[in-house]
Formats: sequence, structure tokens, C-alpha cells
Amino acid sequence: MKLENIRNRPLSEAEVFYKKQYLSSEQGFWKKPMTAQEYKTYAEEGVLSTLSVDYYFSMSKGGLGNTVNEVSSSYNVIITLHNRYSYPILHNHEYIEIIYVAAGSCENFFSEFSLAMKEGDVCIMSPFAIHAISCVDEDSCILNIMVSKKFFDQNFLHAIMSGKTVANYLEEILYHRASTPYILFPTGQDAWLNELARRLLTESKRKRQAYEYSISLLASSFLIHLTREYEAYAMIPSKQSFVPSDLMVAILGYISVNYNRTSLAKISEFFGYSESYLSRYIHKNVGKSFHTIITEIQMEHAQKLLVETDMNYTEVAIEIGCFDLSHFNKKFKAIYGETPRQYRCRHTLPGK
Repeated sequence: MKLENIRNRPLSEAEVFYKKQYLSSEQGFWKKPMTAQEYKTYAEEGVLSTLSVDYYFSMSKGGLGNTVNEVSSSYNVIITLHNRYSYPILHNHEYIEIIYVAAGSCENFFSEFSLAMKEGDVCIMSPFAIHAISCVDEDSCILNIMVSKKFFDQNFLHAIMSGKTVANYLEEILYHRASTPYILFPTGQDAWLNELARRLLTESKRKRQAYEYSISLLASSFLIHLTREYEAYAMIPSKQSFVPSDLMVAILGYISVNYNRTSLAKISEFFGYSESYLSRYIHKNVGKSFHTIITEIQMEHAQKLLVETDMNYTEVAIEIGCFDLSHFNKKFKAIYGETPRQYRCRHTLPGK
């Protein structure tokens, strides 16, 4: 089977479009990341040109443009190539992202610093790490390995426990403890990792029989090789600190992922601020209280569950983090003007 090329890849239609924007502007948009809201505002005002203003909002949790939705694959792994010349939009994920610079280079922006990644670098990122990638090197090939937290079950963690650095970092992510935003491995010209990257890309592009299962096995091999050969070279930054402009993005991202099991106390502990300060900060920047934001996200998810699933009302309430059915009914009616039962009856097709 002939494998996909890593080098000398032609530009896609989208990449041709964004390269044209890059060459015809002052290029400042590619040197500094922007939030999804800033991106939307710039596009609507005609400050920048884009193929789709709503792209980052449509694929994000709650439509906030911050947290990208969970991996949708039977085997919990998806492979994509990062678009060259695309705008660096700050975001985080519900899943764990592994960035592999198979060729060339890129800039990985975090809160108050950026990480220049060169060929061979592998960056494993925490789901809560707000970041954005900028790649304006046409010869680059940036592979995104998007892995659901379900992929890292106890069997896999146990298999790599001989390498404590990676296993401990993944455990921090899985159990929602505060962690550094990323762990970086410089692998240089590792021929086997490059081969695995080509195989992952080939499976993803051609989608032959059992390709999702094959991708899962190849991703496991990728991580095992990384642990075996580069454990001692792992570069781990100090605990992440957020500048004010990015703190709100990070908080909203955290809430989007943990809306059904978090509290102001937990968020305060995670970000290292007092509850009173964080409560005031949220209200000042969003214009809503923490509890209002949580309730709105909970009810938005309840609305979808009522229409798209056969879960009973108690199950829906528990799923969104409301453990009192009468309280759930009151909150839902306060937002939508009708009870969950009335809403389901009105929005469900007959016979469904």
C-alpha cells in the first residue's frame, strides 16, 4: 500500500485561500492569536476574510466558540492535518490533542507565551489548555491526533507505567487535577514515528475497511514508542498561569466541559483564585453570574436530550447535573416557558 506523503503536499483549496489572505495583509493576524469572538467580530467588520465565520462556533460546546466537542469515533481517535495559513483561534477541547510536526515548523500559542515547534516535536496537550496553532510554512505537515479520554483506560496506563512522566501526566488529565498545559518531546528525525504518521494519515484519508480500528492501534504504537524512547527527553513547563485576557476564555472552556459536575469552589481551586474574586470577575466580563451560566448550559443540554434521546426526565436531570427533578422542572420552565414534558411533546415527531 502506497502511503500518503508528509513532504511536498499540495495546498488544499482552503489553504490556497488563506495563503492569499496572508500574502495580501500585514500578517499580524498570524503572529498573535485571537479569541473566537474577536475572530467573528473582525470577519463581520470586514477586517479579515474567511471561508466560514461560524466554523469555530458550530463545532464548539454550547456554541461558545471555545471548547471543541468530544471525538466522535468508534475507537476514540481521529486524525487530521492542521491547515497551513489558517488563523490562530484560541480554543481548547473535550479531548486530548497530540500535535506532531512531521515536517517543517509551527507556532503553538498558549496563554502568555508561545512555543516554537520544529520538525520531530510531539506536544501532548491537556484538554483545558487554551491554545492556537499558526503555521505559515508551506513545506510543513502538522498532524493532529485527537484522542478521547476514554482511549486512555487503566489497561493502557498500566502498560506505560514504566515511563512515569507520560503516565502521570495522562492521569492528571483523566482525573481532572490541575496540570501543566502540555508536555513536549523533541524526537528529531525519528524514522519510525514518521512512518507511523504516514500510516495514520493514509488510514484517515483512504478510509479502508476497519480503518478506525487501525488508527486506534497505530495511535497506541505512536504513544508507546514515544514513552519508550523519549521519556528522558520530556520537557514539562511550570504550572500554567493565565493573563487576564485569556483567563475568561479558559474559565468558559472549563465550564463547557464540566458544567454537570463543577462548582465555583472547584473552578476557583483549579485556577488558583478565591471564590469571591472569580465570582466578581465572571460577572464583570460576561454580564452573568456563575450560576446563571451553569444553568443556561445545563438547560441547553437538557433541551437536546429531551428531543434527541429516549431518556426519561429523571435521567435527563441527572445527566446535566440536576439531582432534584422538581428543581430541574422549575429551572427549565424559567428559561423555555414550559416544562420538560411539554417541551418534549411539542418538539418530538409523532410516532418517534
